[in-house]
Amino acid sequence: MADPEKLAYSGFTLSVHGVLEDNEIDSIRDFINEHKRSIFDAGKLVLDFSDSPGIDSVAAAVIYGSCKQFSRAGVRVRRTGALPAVKNLFETLAKFDSVPEPEKKRMSIRARFEHLGENVYEFGKTFSDLGRFMGETLGAFVDLVIHPLKVRWPMVLYYMEESGYKAIPIVAVLPWLLGVVLGYQAGYQMRVFGAETFMPALIGYSITWEIGPMLAAVLVAGRSGSAYAAEIGTMRVREEVNALRVMGFDVFSYLVTPKMIALLCVMPFLVLLANFTGIFGGLLAGSMFLDLSPSTFISELGKALIPLDILWGMLKSIVYAVIIANVGSFMGMKVRGGAAAVGKATTAAVVLSIFMVIVADALLSLLFIHIRPGLSL
Repeated sequence: MADPEKLAYSGFTLSVHGVLEDNEIDSIRDFINEHKRSIFDAGKLVLDFSDSPGIDSVAAAVIYGSCKQFSRAGVRVRRTGALPAVKNLFETLAKFDSVPEPEKKRMSIRARFEHLGENVYEFGKTFSDLGRFMGETLGAFVDLVIHPLKVRWPMVLYYMEESGYKAIPIVAVLPWLLGVVLGYQAGYQMRVFGAETFMPALIGYSITWEIGPMLAAVLVAGRSGSAYAAEIGTMRVREEVNALRVMGFDVFSYLVTPKMIALLCVMPFLVLLANFTGIFGGLLAGSMFLDLSPSTFISELGKALIPLDILWGMLKSIVYAVIIANVGSFMGMKVRGGAAAVGKATTAAVVLSIFMVIVADALLSLLFIHIRPGLSL
């Protein structure tokens, strides 16, 4: 520990007596912290080295770092009475503290292609690993279907509440607003040609075929997919997933399948809610802006839609549920490192979930063309 007589603070002057050694840095920090409030109040600090023949480098670094903090806070700091050796030491610390970052060299064409190839390889490897992950999850799901008593039903109900019940407000409001906007804009254009009575059919097809299921899936991916990735990622950081494996638990049955079962249960109803509120928004737009009575809107809507239109969106939501649950859990399982890795995994889970949902929607839409009566290429 430092000799208490080596440092003294009076007024706005910090006096150094004798040689401050490297093994005294703890007491140096304590002394400075003890007088920090007084230094801030004074607004200036004078380091008096008149009675100091020298100072060790680590001790000087501690004092230099503290003075730098004071300067950033607006305190005027200066040194006085320092011998040339002490001055040179502080100047050296300031010199290395202000060394600019080396300029980044421009990548050569070969390096750019190598970087592109690495990204493509990582992208393909991610999808390959995700495919294997989904295969193991579906295997665990089939086992739970055969042995339903193994299902963690309390956790399934918990995730149903988090992913379904608590998502109702946002899933109800956004499709409704979109239905109002789409109904108004489409009806306005159709009114130019005297065809505003076709607006209900347009709203019905748009909402039930694409907008309702897609918007519900995107919202659930943003809410629940990110939560799944963050939850499992945090467990990975804390080594809880490895602990479960050591204790003999099937990680997929214990962590992943409850989330997937919960989404499989709630997604069709969220899509149905999105369809209803979206069409209701179109009805309001027709009534308020196009003088289209509710009875006429419902009548025209009934002529356009068939039960398969509603059912198809609910069936698509099952595919979306499998994608969102698996992608979120997969990204959480990939976490390596600390809190920053959890944040990156959460972002990647949302982006990849939405991307895969859109790809799946495109493929299912091509299939729907061949299934629904009255449609053809």
